[in-house]
Amino acid sequence: MRLYKHLFLGVLLFAALFSCNNKKSGGETGVAAGDSALVIISSRQFEAMQMEFGDLREAQFNESVKVNGHVISSVNGQAQVTSRISGTIRSISRELGDFISVGGVLCTVESNDFIVLQQDFATVSNQFNEAKSAYERLQTLYRDSISSRKDFIAAESSYKSLLAQYNGMKHRLSLLNVNPAQIENGDFYRTLEVRSPVSGFITRIDCMIGEYVVPEKMLMTVVNTSRLYLQLDVYEKDIARLAVGQKVQFYNPNNPSEKFIAKLTKTGRSIDPEKKTIVCTAQIESINTDFVNNMYVEADVNVKEYTAKGLPEDALEALTDGTYRVYLLEKKSGDNIYLKPVPVATGLKSDDLVEIKTALPQQQILIKGVYSLPATE
Repeated sequence: MRLYKHLFLGVLLFAALFSCNNKKSGGETGVAAGDSALVIISSRQFEAMQMEFGDLREAQFNESVKVNGHVISSVNGQAQVTSRISGTIRSISRELGDFISVGGVLCTVESNDFIVLQQDFATVSNQFNEAKSAYERLQTLYRDSISSRKDFIAAESSYKSLLAQYNGMKHRLSLLNVNPAQIENGDFYRTLEVRSPVSGFITRIDCMIGEYVVPEKMLMTVVNTSRLYLQLDVYEKDIARLAVGQKVQFYNPNNPSEKFIAKLTKTGRSIDPEKKTIVCTAQIESINTDFVNNMYVEADVNVKEYTAKGLPEDALEALTDGTYRVYLLEKKSGDNIYLKPVPVATGLKSDDLVEIKTALPQQQILIKGVYSLPATE
């Protein structure tokens, strides 16, 4: 009986010792459970995945309004060229896309009307010179009381009438880019040279050799691409945020990485009934040779600038619910690196930095290799 009692006491003692060991082991498991919210990687993994740590950085962020528009030539930098007199196209001196300086010959026109105009001017010129001589002679005689007043008034009237005709025809010939003095000497022009009123590139040709043209017919279009500006279409809801002097970044949608700078110069005062937009203009700072008239562009008008903390875009992990998180360096222990995932609120983007609105502790942040981390919940 005593033997059984000793055996029973031994079993109770073993059970008590086992219970104490279990409690001690349970305490160590709690510490491990505390680290279960961390992401653990080895130093070897960190180097192999080319990960990097960094800190929040101060950056300039711009709040902007997105708009569409076109690169347009100034009204003084483009011209529709016509012949000022009816006739037949004899030659075309330039091809589509050619550059031409102001005053350069675009084409020539053969015209009977042009020949007749020169003949009439030569006749009027001779008559005018005769009337001028007669007027000056009678003026002297009348002053000396040798000629009658009646003869003097008749000579004066004839002179002034021919003077008006002479000056009118001379001015008309000057508009045709010809020298009236050459015609007065009897040296007539065989063809009329149609010249460019501006320097620029030929963007359109609407005539051909042998075609009969009239003054209303447009022959060519010339655009000066060094006098371009931005014409922007701004929605009514955004117009109140725009002001003259604001910076505009614009780009061709086919090459969004190459951006150009302009400055807002005018805001419109009328709404387009079809587009429901207001036209605004901006002066381009540096004209690029790739710009062409009427080129479509997309633009960002900077309406607000401020400084804030930011991180590279690669430091943010996008979650399925549309939120973001970053990974802070919690500790290093032996060969292991412990990272703590922290949700963050983001703001605007400036170049390669994203604004971080959440206050983060003074810990290093994983800025490269986030998407190489093991999956976490």
